[in-house]
Amino acid sequence: MIHYKDLVIDTEEQRVYRQGEQVHITQTEYRLLMVLLNGAGRVYSRAELLHRVWDVTAPIQTRTVDIHIARLRQKLGLQEEIRSVMRKGYSLKRR
Repeated sequence: MIHYKDLVIDTEEQRVYRQGEQVHITQTEYRLLMVLLNGAGRVYSRAELLHRVWDVTAPIQTRTVDIHIARLRQKLGLQEEIRSVMRKGYSLKRR
């Protein structure tokens, strides 16, 4: 189990709970959340997130990362915790 703010992440079942209630997120959203949690405080570029979450290695332009970040922020109430770093990528605040 991983605890972050009001979230509990059950890594065995790959489920996320917010304030005791299960939040339904996709497998992709779960993988993205885990990358951000495991590197809390670190800035990940879009290209790095594409590689780590989607296994995309070719340089491409896509808004996929931005869309999934927006969904995580909304579903998990992490608007302030997941921050955009201009021209660099995204970072999750440390606990």
